[in-house]
Amino acid sequence: MNKRGGLLVMRTQFTLIAYASWFALLLVWLPGYFTSRRVSVVRNPGLQLSATALLAICFVLLFNPAMAGLNAPVTPHNALPGLTGLALDFAGVAFAIWARVVLGRNWSGMVMTVKIGHELVQTGPYAIVRHPIYTGLILAMLGTALTLGTLASYLGVAAGLAAIIIRVNVEETLMSAQFRELHQAYRQRTKKLIPFVW
Repeated sequence: MNKRGGLLVMRTQFTLIAYASWFALLLVWLPGYFTSRRVSVVRNPGLQLSATALLAICFVLLFNPAMAGLNAPVTPHNALPGLTGLALDFAGVAFAIWARVVLGRNWSGMVMTVKIGHELVQTGPYAIVRHPIYTGLILAMLGTALTLGTLASYLGVAAGLAAIIIRVNVEETLMSAQFRELHQAYRQRTKKLIPFVW
């Protein structure tokens, strides 16, 4: 709990547990930077930089929800949004970890690339949506914001969502160019981020 700008901002037990889940996700992510396949193609560096900047803003706002001028409460600090937020957070982190494990060495990390020997993974969560890691991240960001309830946290979700939409569009272009008819067939039977919707 801290006080900034005259408003009390609480990191409740729900928020602290949500932060711990993000740490678990980070631990799963880190080995991938050393074990992923070598890069073959990198495209749209300007868009990639924009997406990375938006993701940085997202996490600054989610992990620093008491920023001066942005610490106004939007949702209440009580058990209902806290528990709802944790449920979304856990579901999102679990889905993202599952997708990361299934993707294996094809994972690209912060820079969106096509790897040497890249495979178009279509199993596990990739049979549900084409970008399950991002689906999981959106759920986890929204869940964390619910545990915080500040304007900063919801602005963080908006920045993260914008970054993910940019990344999805870049990755769709890369995969379509790399896998052509195979990716087209995959697109016809799956949605990008939200099952049965989009």
